[in-house]
Amino acid sequence: MAEITILKEASEIGLAVMLSDLIRQNLDQDPGKIKLFNSLDAKALIEARDIQITVGLEFKQGELTVSEGFSVKPDLHIIADSSTILDLCLLKTKFGLPYFFDANGFKVFKKLLARKLIIKGLLRHFFTLVKLTRLFSVI
Repeated sequence: MAEITILKEASEIGLAVMLSDLIRQNLDQDPGKIKLFNSLDAKALIEARDIQITVGLEFKQGELTVSEGFSVKPDLHIIADSSTILDLCLLKTKFGLPYFFDANGFKVFKKLLARKLIIKGLLRHFFTLVKLTRLFSVI
């Protein structure tokens, strides 16, 4: 069973709680995502600039630790406004990859091209990003 821990400093950050709850619900609703969760071994930093909040997600051997940022460099660093971060959770996946050919997908793709959504580590950790997108996706 997947273990999700929210560290004390992150427990009062709405984005941290929302992301951990979202992952927990996705794992409960789609048991196929448990294998995906267990295969992740990465650190992701999600930065919502408009509300000045940074949330760290550390996946390791079937465990997720949610914190307020990291003191080490993450594998993926996602920088966007809070509404774009929510849009990422609504991104469909087809054949295991993000699907940009519907209204929400196109909106996310345009923000990526306009640099309103920045993903550091996108090329180096592409498959980790794909796994993370599939794990977050509620659709």
